[in-house]
Amino acid sequence: MLKRALDLLAAAAGLLLLAPLFLLIALAIKLDTPGPVFFRQERVGRHGRPFRIFKFRTMTVSPPSGGMQVTVAGDLRITRVGAFLRRTKIDELAQLLDVLRGTMSLVGPRPEVPRYVAHYPPEWRERLLSVRPGITDFASVRYHDENELLARASDPEREYIDVVLPTKLRYALHYVDNPTLSSDLRVLGLTLRTVFIPSLPTPWRHLNMNDSKLWPWLDQAMSALNPRNRAVAMGADALVILACWHVTYLFRLGFERWQPGRPWYDDYVSFGVVALYLVFMALTGVPRGLWRFFGFDDFKRIAAACVMAGLLGAVAVLMAQLTAVARAVLLLHPLFCLTALSLLRMAYRMVWETARSRVSGVDGTPRRAIVLGAGEAARRVVGTINGRDGWTVLALLDDDPAKRGLRIGGAIVQGSIADLALPHVLAGATHVIVAMPGATAEQRERAFILARQTSLAVMSVPSRVDLQDEGGLAAMAAD
Repeated sequence: MLKRALDLLAAAAGLLLLAPLFLLIALAIKLDTPGPVFFRQERVGRHGRPFRIFKFRTMTVSPPSGGMQVTVAGDLRITRVGAFLRRTKIDELAQLLDVLRGTMSLVGPRPEVPRYVAHYPPEWRERLLSVRPGITDFASVRYHDENELLARASDPEREYIDVVLPTKLRYALHYVDNPTLSSDLRVLGLTLRTVFIPSLPTPWRHLNMNDSKLWPWLDQAMSALNPRNRAVAMGADALVILACWHVTYLFRLGFERWQPGRPWYDDYVSFGVVALYLVFMALTGVPRGLWRFFGFDDFKRIAAACVMAGLLGAVAVLMAQLTAVARAVLLLHPLFCLTALSLLRMAYRMVWETARSRVSGVDGTPRRAIVLGAGEAARRVVGTINGRDGWTVLALLDDDPAKRGLRIGGAIVQGSIADLALPHVLAGATHVIVAMPGATAEQRERAFILARQTSLAVMSVPSRVDLQDEGGLAAMAAD
């Protein structure tokens, strides 16, 4: 129920905010080639029910050659505008309409055409189709360059059915069996990073900005913590809350009735609502959370503040008999605030991590690690590298079930060491660090075998004594 409510809120807000962009895209598509703005295709949805998906049209209006329903890079049917839309994934934004209709979710297994659903393993099909399909998932991040991969195959469709599809289904199956809000937020964050970050270096390199003072300045400015920055953050939150009040009115009344439909005292009410939100955010500890480390705990605090402030604000407006204030605004404003405040912090964290990796990383490349072990050695490792020199610790893995879900040095124990083989655990990782100096030889050997099977760079804490003396890591292998 919460997931559907967040889907509705995000889809409605996204469609409203992106409406000008959608109009420009529609105009560009119509001017480029004849045909409709949207591409509609039958996909298989929840419980096997078919639906017609929305996408911005990126190809000429002609049937696929040979009946093949996968598209490869260099396909002659892709239009000039379509090539840009596909490269930036903007064509997928039209699926916000499907989210609003209830046929899709923001995060979930990607919906397939019936032709490929027929290749689902029978023992998996019911579970895979038990949830709403999504605009993005871990498989979308893993195969963001799917068109290029298929273009290199001698038989693209056979490659998709035999190689790509089974991997996608394993990602989807794990998501279906382990649905969490934190997982959804991580997928959205990885998707935004995958779409936007790779597109920055090329033009910036031509402008000679890779070696500029911008990144060090951003890193220093965004890492600073002082009372002045706290005040700036509170001011930014206040502006966001106020903007959400007006955006909610726009959503409820439309552009034509936005100003005429508001009572004369609405500005006073909006300022009171902003003050109320700031008070509850202070009470729930939101200002104490650093934006550059925004996570699920911060999201929960923001949600609690928005719910309590929204409820008390609505009660105050009703008791004061301010009947001209739209009831829908009182209902939707907390949801708009929750989304906007969270997205603002998520964007801040993404920019800071990029700046940090540019300043401290190796050749500007971020290093994201999964640590095996959740004992004292792992705590020291996380405390030593996390957030420094381009490093980010994504997760801890440990076989002790009592440690599951614990936060150690800012990183969460997400599963057992055997979970290292799961695709969603590896998503975005570049290194595996074995921090088990006190384990038996057999346990360490098993951990190294699993680590090497990931094809990521593998590092090790050599011993407790070395860790205490040096406080560092020793390279074990880089397979």
